[in-house]
Amino acid sequence: MEILRYTFMQYALMNGILIGILCPLIGVFLVLKNLSLIADGVAHFSFGGIALGIILGISPNITILVFSILGGLLVNYIIRRSKLYGDTAIAILLSTGLALGITIISIAKGTNFNINSYLFGSLLAIDKSELVFSLFFGIPVIILTLIFYRPLLYITFDEDSAKASGLPVEVLDTFLVLISAITVAITIRIAGILLASALIVIPVATGMQISKSFKGTLLSSVSIGVISVILGLFLSYYMNIAPGGTIVLVSILIFLTSLSRFFH
Repeated sequence: MEILRYTFMQYALMNGILIGILCPLIGVFLVLKNLSLIADGVAHFSFGGIALGIILGISPNITILVFSILGGLLVNYIIRRSKLYGDTAIAILLSTGLALGITIISIAKGTNFNINSYLFGSLLAIDKSELVFSLFFGIPVIILTLIFYRPLLYITFDEDSAKASGLPVEVLDTFLVLISAITVAITIRIAGILLASALIVIPVATGMQISKSFKGTLLSSVSIGVISVILGLFLSYYMNIAPGGTIVLVSILIFLTSLSRFFH
C-alpha cells in the first residue's frame, strides 16, 4: 500500500472512485434506452475540444466539458429532428469531432503537447485541480440523478406512457444527455477518449447479467464500476501501463466471469 503515499495516486483513486460510481449510475439508463453509443460519440467529439483548448491556451478540462455538452445536445437534436437513427447521428458526431481535432492539430504543427494522455488516460495527469474539477461537476450529477431517479426510470422503460401521464419526456431526455456528457468529460482524464464509454457500458452489462431487478442492476453495476477502477489503477501503477486500458480490461474480465454458471 506504499503507493498511497504518493499524492498523485491519492488523487487518482479519489477521482477513480467518483467515476466508478458515476459512470454506471448514468450508464444504466443509457444502456436500457439503447443509447449506450452516445457516450462514445460524445467522447470522440470532445477530441476537437481538447485540440482547440491546447492551441488557444485554455484549460482542456473546460473545452472538453463544453464540447461534450455541445456534442450531446447536437446528437439529441439530430435524433429528434431528423429521420436518422441514433447510431447514424452518433457516427456523424464521432466523425465530426475527430476530423475537427485532427485538422486543428495539423494547423498547429509547431505546438508541443502530448495528446496520448487524453487518448489513453494518465495517472500522472490527475492533480488537485483535476480532482476539484471532477468533484465540482460529478457530485451534483449524482445528486440530480438520484433526485430525478423515478422520472428517468419511467421514460427508460415506457416513454409513451410517461408522455401520456404528462411527464416532460423531451426535457428529461435532454437532461439525461447533459449529465451523460458531463460524465464523459470527467472520465476522459483517467480512461482516455477511446475508452471512456466502456466504463459507462461494461459495468452495466455485467450488472444486468447478475441481477434481476433494476435496483439490483444499478447497485451491482456501481459496485463493479468501483472495483474495476480501483483494481485497474493499482495494476496500472505497478505495471506502468495506461490506466484506461487496464481498468476496462478488468471490467471485461468481471463481465466474462458474470457469464459463467456460478451467477445463474
